[in-house]
Amino acid sequence: MKTAPRRRWLALAMLGVALCACTSILPPASRHARWLDAGHRDAAEGYAAYLRSEGVGDIVPAAALARTARRWRLCGNREFDVPPPALQANMPPTLRLVARLRDAGIVDPQRARSVYRDPAMNTCAGGSARSKHLENRAIDFDLPKRGDNVERLCAFWREHGQALDMGLGFYTPTAIHIDTAGYRTWGEDHSWRTSLCTAG
Repeated sequence: MKTAPRRRWLALAMLGVALCACTSILPPASRHARWLDAGHRDAAEGYAAYLRSEGVGDIVPAAALARTARRWRLCGNREFDVPPPALQANMPPTLRLVARLRDAGIVDPQRARSVYRDPAMNTCAGGSARSKHLENRAIDFDLPKRGDNVERLCAFWREHGQALDMGLGFYTPTAIHIDTAGYRTWGEDHSWRTSLCTAG
C-alpha cells in the first residue's frame, strides 16, 4: 500500500527534472522571452527605454544584458534580472566601453555572460563583496576564439583604460570582466600580479 504514493512521488519528481532539463536546453533568447512573460516585461522595457535615451540601447542584446551569472543554474535558476532604477545610470559608461571594444574587434557583445547581480546572486556566484556587478557597472564576457585576444585587449587597456576608468579582470584567458569603476587590472587571485596584462 505504501509503495503507490512513493511511486507517484517518484514519477512527479522525474517529471520535474525533465521539465527543468527542457527549460535549460532552450536557447537563451527563448529563456529570456519566457522570463519576460513571467512578469518582468514592464521592468525590462523600462530599463531598455532608459538605455536607448542614453544612446546605448543597441550595444548588448537584451537577453545578454539581463544575464545574472555564469553559474545561474546553481543559484535558483535566476538567469535574468533587471537592475533597480537607482543603479541603472551606472551602466551607460560600461556599454560605451563595450562599443569601443566591439568596434576594435576584441569583444562580441552577444557573448556577455554576467551583468547585474543582486547580493544573493553575487554571493552564490562567488563574487566579491565589492563586486561592481552589484553596482550595475560590470559585464563579464567570453572572448571570441582568437589567438591574439589577450594581447589586443591588454594593448587597448594600456592605451585607453585610464581615460575610460577601465577595470579589466581575467578569470581565464578567454573569460574576462570589464567595468568602468577605475583603471586597474587583476587575474585569478584578484591581484594585479596575476593579470595577464602585467604577469611575466
